[in-house]
Amino acid sequence: MKKRTLISILCAGIILGACSSGTSNSSNSSLTLEQVLQDNLTFFQTGAGIDAKTFMPYDTIYVDKNSHKITSTNGQFNTTETGLYLNILLLIAEDKINSPYINKDQAITQMLLITQELLDLQNTPGKSWKGLFYWPYNIESSGNIVPATSTVPDVDNSNLDFSLAALIGAYQYSNDPLRSKIAKQALTIVNNQQEGWTTIGTYTKSSLPNPDCQQCVAAGWDTATNKPLGYYIDRMANESRLSPLWMLIQGYTAESGAFTQMPIYSNNITLNNGESVNAELTWDGTMFQLLLPRILMREDQLIPSYNQLFNNYVTVQQQYIESNGLIAFLSASSATNDTYHGDFGVPSLNECYVRGWCQLPAFIDGTPHATALVALENPTLSLQYFNQLYQCSNTLTPYGLYDAIGQNCETGTELISLDQGMLVLGLSGNTISNYVSDYIKSVGKWEMVQGLYQHYQPVPLN
Repeated sequence: MKKRTLISILCAGIILGACSSGTSNSSNSSLTLEQVLQDNLTFFQTGAGIDAKTFMPYDTIYVDKNSHKITSTNGQFNTTETGLYLNILLLIAEDKINSPYINKDQAITQMLLITQELLDLQNTPGKSWKGLFYWPYNIESSGNIVPATSTVPDVDNSNLDFSLAALIGAYQYSNDPLRSKIAKQALTIVNNQQEGWTTIGTYTKSSLPNPDCQQCVAAGWDTATNKPLGYYIDRMANESRLSPLWMLIQGYTAESGAFTQMPIYSNNITLNNGESVNAELTWDGTMFQLLLPRILMREDQLIPSYNQLFNNYVTVQQQYIESNGLIAFLSASSATNDTYHGDFGVPSLNECYVRGWCQLPAFIDGTPHATALVALENPTLSLQYFNQLYQCSNTLTPYGLYDAIGQNCETGTELISLDQGMLVLGLSGNTISNYVSDYIKSVGKWEMVQGLYQHYQPVPLN
């Protein structure tokens, strides 16, 4: 759960006028996406974004704007963040990315420790529910991990499961005993969740009058009420679409409509140059709702007309940020005033707003992780906007770029591990999603997945 062919670039005068105060972080003529990755990989070091006792990634750290020292953390983590960190460790262990803080052997050790901690949570009464994990967890000063709420969400559990699938896909046939043990521990975590997933999978929208998606599954469980959460996973163009997909891969629901019946809509949008594009709608018009699943799945190989859908969505986002003087793409993120906004998106890509159900935020900020997600398919465009971000002074800390970047290069003080994880993995190519594909193929479900994704075809909203 989040808390929390393209148009021309911004004119040079706008860029320099917005970002001229102070010294640049880097010479933009020499900036590379590898440098951006390295600058943000620094978040994932013990004592910074990683808890020294549990090796879990802190949900949020706060970094002073002047001293650039960490002032505090929120002392929490969630399993999406944990899964993304496991995937970063996997890339380090397999020499796909290099970290000055963690060597390959240390990455293996941390994967073993974290997967064991997840097993311990599953095996300790009150720390998981039928094998599924709570959202979020508190990390106590002793290193003890305890649930912070009674919420057991599908989305964070399935995100973790796909991240674990990458570990299994990478190591299930390894001859190295430590790598093999990682795969076995990851598989045990997945298998321990059968009762939880099966329970949630029995609650569908078929019990509601005139449901949009009769086979759509409940979005999770509330252990305080001992009932499913009061909403459903009923949109395909949303970050939670991997939840019903995981349930189908594992056989925890037999209803293919849990995925195929999820509606997906599009909107005809006229660009400033007069061109009309048909762009898919996410709930809030944000980048992570569209592309977080792409980190974990080769959706570029699975979704019909994927390139056109991606390009149209990014084109509309790009036009909007240029028109509003922003230098980073938009996604759910913190803001420059350290509040959190799940609705930092583009109005014309925002289904809730287009339908007249939601209001727009009073202001909007850009975020580096959205800019990194663009690199999954268009690294040139992503680098173009990182060059602009790096012209700002004071946006880059020793632990990565601040999470929120405003119109005049102003920032908040927050760095969020979910967003830093998406940033690093968005710049890391297809290695993780290929490992996940290897896992799905090993359990004989790749053809099923291919068939399910044929239903990812937006229809006009009006």
